[in-house]
Amino acid sequence: MTNLQCDVKSCSYNSENCCCRPDIKVEGPCACGCDQTCCASFEEKRGASNSCGCNNPNQALDDTCTADNCVYNSSSKCTASAISVCGCNANCKDETECASFRMK
Repeated sequence: MTNLQCDVKSCSYNSENCCCRPDIKVEGPCACGCDQTCCASFEEKRGASNSCGCNNPNQALDDTCTADNCVYNSSSKCTASAISVCGCNANCKDETECASFRMK
């Protein structure tokens, strides 16, 4: 399991800069940089509260990653000690990115 730091406050799964999901999926099969990746698990928050029905921040979660050009991708799993997801004012998954991405 990988530690996750998430600053996507507009995501319904974000609580205290952590994700409340048990897992996330990072996409970017042809990515050459962070800006070409995204958190496919993003779901826009509706209203003031966490709308996904989960409120327990999960710092260590399972991940699936399709960013094949990332040095941390090993068989579609992230080997980095931590994942950082960015996209402060994201309205859709394409406005998020994996800041931990490093080109092979």
